[in-house]
Amino acid sequence: MSTESPKSLGLSPTPGDAGAARTKRSKTKTLTPALRNSVPGLSSLNGSDGGSLEQWESLRQKTMRRGGPASAETVFGKAAKSGSVYRWGIAVAKSGPCDPVTQTISRLACGGLLAKIKKSPEFDLVAETQTFIDSMESTNVFDVLTATQVVTWAAALPELCRELAPELSWRLVTSLRQLHEAVVARANVTSAAHLILAGELGLTLAWRLADVPSCLLLRKPAVAAMTAWCEQSENSVADAVAGAVHARAVLASVVRCESLMQVTAKQKFKKVHIRAADVLATWVAALTVRKGGSVFSSATRKDAMDDLIDGGLFDRAVTYDSDTLEPAIAAVLGESQTGGRLAWEVSLPESMWHEPDAKLAVMLPEWDVQKSRVCLDYSGENVAIEIFSGRTKVIDGQWQTMIELDGDEQQPTGPWTEICEYSDDDVHYIEMEQPWTGGLLLQRQIMLVREDRCILAADAVVPTDQAIREASGAPSSQVIRYMSRLPMAESIAADPEPETREVFLSDGRRAAMVLPISACEWRVGPTAATLKSSEDGHLVFTSEGKGRLYSPLWIDCSQRRFKRKRTWRQLTVVDELRLCRNDEAVGYRIQVGSEQWMVYRTLGQPRTRSVLGKHLIADFFASRFDLTYGDHDALVTVDDSEPGSSE
Repeated sequence: MSTESPKSLGLSPTPGDAGAARTKRSKTKTLTPALRNSVPGLSSLNGSDGGSLEQWESLRQKTMRRGGPASAETVFGKAAKSGSVYRWGIAVAKSGPCDPVTQTISRLACGGLLAKIKKSPEFDLVAETQTFIDSMESTNVFDVLTATQVVTWAAALPELCRELAPELSWRLVTSLRQLHEAVVARANVTSAAHLILAGELGLTLAWRLADVPSCLLLRKPAVAAMTAWCEQSENSVADAVAGAVHARAVLASVVRCESLMQVTAKQKFKKVHIRAADVLATWVAALTVRKGGSVFSSATRKDAMDDLIDGGLFDRAVTYDSDTLEPAIAAVLGESQTGGRLAWEVSLPESMWHEPDAKLAVMLPEWDVQKSRVCLDYSGENVAIEIFSGRTKVIDGQWQTMIELDGDEQQPTGPWTEICEYSDDDVHYIEMEQPWTGGLLLQRQIMLVREDRCILAADAVVPTDQAIREASGAPSSQVIRYMSRLPMAESIAADPEPETREVFLSDGRRAAMVLPISACEWRVGPTAATLKSSEDGHLVFTSEGKGRLYSPLWIDCSQRRFKRKRTWRQLTVVDELRLCRNDEAVGYRIQVGSEQWMVYRTLGQPRTRSVLGKHLIADFFASRFDLTYGDHDALVTVDDSEPGSSE
């Protein structure tokens, strides 16, 4: 069982009883001391649950015959076929197909017979069970994948009881029950592992081992755990979507809990449950990419087919809000669009999803998969980024940054922190910052111009000290050298223009155009910034300046503009009839055909300045410029005088 994921839950495993179980003298066969020691926790059960092998054998026989009050097909419907209900979200979390053991145990969990299941020749159920129990008892870290694996083994107990020796099956039952007790007693109720191990595991044991009184009693604490997770959905969903790839597996647990609550506790989902499930399901839809894969996962449509089939995870997710989720899921899967636009657009959820606690953002111009989109995970030292131009992924991986100050290489000293977020009909915008050595701050902006399908990806390197940052007077003599490496997607190659500095991203057909707008447009002229491709598949953007530095890239994802004439220029910024230096404020104009945009960024203290006929007092300003009338259609304005404010 893997415990490598950073999304995990620390637990202190409950040890088995050290002493041997005491039984009254009788004519029935009792466990020998050696056997009792090999079955930890046997004496911890009360009443008819334990004491003798014969008593467990009676309960085991009932479990094999009944398998709970209802079959898996009765509980889960079509999703029980071939065990797919227990494989929902697994491929996305693993970034590949389910392993053979998961395939086999999930089929056993839904009533499959071991003799009829196609499995690898080397599959040994006894050895796999012993390995599973040992790993479960020896670890105190359970991530979403591990927790889901535990639930799947619990659901397979009726068939496992048929195939395993009584001693081994009892050890499995005891270990599962003790794990549930440990999680209920010690876990964080908002963690995904708590939902799965305290909620779903308890409901599963109560379902599958309904003839074991101690397991039947788990219904109440399991429902309470599930409800507590939903009641704190703001934090619970943040934990579920952190890292992006586990969201489906967590939603799968919620869906299974709904069915299990009805069959074991005779309770239906209430508003608090549906509300949490709806938010998580919408996140899953937003994280879904064309053909059914997911953001930051390498799982293919074939790998994730269990999620997509009739009666699968997506079909169940839609039920939590069919009016919005049904068109949203159809749109992201590319199953429903009309002329590039959605006929039922008004029914769709919001198109920007940002979870600051999880440090995850998804920026969709529209839910239609044919439109461009940006996905960010800034929970690590480097920002993980995926950029889609239409259906084509053009950027995929870790956005690496290197900074030198007077020739000395600097390093990050803290995490990324979101400092500004804004969304409306024109743009989605997010800004974050990270402290560095040398008294520097790296501030990163991502702006998606929704209708125009353009993306601004820009870094500013400024002093950490606010007083220094706002100081006026003589320019700084410190030389800043900056380099960023944007990873191109696997199928993408760089196609640079021969005479100018823009670079096209192509998979045989040009998908996106990248303009280094702080660089000189023509390759023959001097420039302080360059954009090239590397042999290892990265776009390498370098820049140099003194005191403060702004390094913007403009990414155009509209193929209709690729053949039009284009240009970009750095603009003159004026402060009370004085030309501003590049370490004070910069402005840029981008023109493709008749369409023009302007970007302005303050690097020092915001002051009233003029650029391209616009008078501004702002930290950042972007507009669509109308050359005919000479006016600006403002896209976004960020005022640094009130941190995080924008309009």
